[in-house]
Amino acid sequence: MTDAALFDRNHGFSTLEALAALMVLNLLLIGLFSRQLQAWQAQREALALQNTVEMAQDLWHRMQVNNEGLAAYQLDLGDKPSAMDCQSTSCSATDWAQADLAQWYSALQLRMPGAQARVQTQTSAPPLVRLLLAWPQSSADALPESSAAPDCPKQHRCWQTSWPP
Repeated sequence: MTDAALFDRNHGFSTLEALAALMVLNLLLIGLFSRQLQAWQAQREALALQNTVEMAQDLWHRMQVNNEGLAAYQLDLGDKPSAMDCQSTSCSATDWAQADLAQWYSALQLRMPGAQARVQTQTSAPPLVRLLLAWPQSSADALPESSAAPDCPKQHRCWQTSWPP
């Protein structure tokens, strides 16, 4: 055998070896991208939960300031409260509650577009405020039906809390 023939067979990669190496690299990259997608989804979910807690605290503070209008803090899922201008005109405690709900709902939409809220205020003994926040979920975040809250709208994630006023 000549030196040239020996050189051609023993050095370099064949096309098959190169393709096998690329396939292994692709599998590794798919795994890496899958983990990155899961991290982004977890981060988005954590941000949504943080926003819900902050919005609940904001509503709680508004109710503490307007304790006389507590019974007027009522909102159903899918409803949009009507805005009232209590800054330039005099308003009753009930009107302030409606203005608070409208401002709060606007802030909710800025933070979580497409979100819905239900606020139920019970003033009889024992007084209790119930809040349900629902925000649209992406198809990648889909939950099994059995794990969704019973009052949660379809294709939404929900968070519920309650507190004494």
